[in-house]
Amino acid sequence: MGADIKDIDSRSFADLFFPCNRCIYWEAPEQFGSNGDDSRKLPEKDASGIKWAWFEETLKTFGRCGVILSIGGEAAGYAQYAPPSLLPNAAGYAQSISPPSRDAVLISCLYIRPEYQGRGLGKMLLRKVTGDIGERGYDAAETYARDDSPDNCSGPTEFYLKSGFTLLATKKWGEATFSLLRLTLKK
Repeated sequence: MGADIKDIDSRSFADLFFPCNRCIYWEAPEQFGSNGDDSRKLPEKDASGIKWAWFEETLKTFGRCGVILSIGGEAAGYAQYAPPSLLPNAAGYAQSISPPSRDAVLISCLYIRPEYQGRGLGKMLLRKVTGDIGERGYDAAETYARDDSPDNCSGPTEFYLKSGFTLLATKKWGEATFSLLRLTLKK
C-alpha cells in the first residue's frame, strides 16, 4: 500500500489538502462561516494562515498535534488532536453535548479523502494518533463524532465504536446527533 504518516510542521503543512487546509472550525469558530463553509467567509489565504498560526502555537505549547497520511506520495488523510483547552470550539460542544474528560486529548479531525476510503486508512491514522497520545502520558483519547452522518470532520460515531471507543454521551444538537466517545489508553 505504501502508506506514510508524517507530523505536520512548517514543510508538511503545504501538503494539507482541501477542505482541511483551510478549515478553521475548531481553531477559530468565530471566523468559521455560518453556512459551515469557512472558505465563503474568509479568503483561502486568510483561513490557511489562521490554521497555520494555530498549529505554530499548539506545537510550541503541546507538541505534535497533527499528522498527514500519504499513499504513494499523495496526501490521503489527515488527523488533528490537542487538549480541549487548545481547541476553542470544544467549549461549544462541552456546553451543548457534554464536556470532555480532563485526562483526555481531543481528536478534532480524522479525515480520509473520499477516493481513499474503505481501505483501512482511517484505522491506521487512528492507531497513530492514539499511540502518540498514550506515549505522551495521557489517559485517554476522546472525540465528538456524528451519529447520523459519516460527513463529519472527526468521522462517524460507528467508526469509533468499532475501534474500541466507548460512548460517554449522546445529544441532538441542531439538526444533527453527536456523541462524545472515549478510548482509555492506560489500564
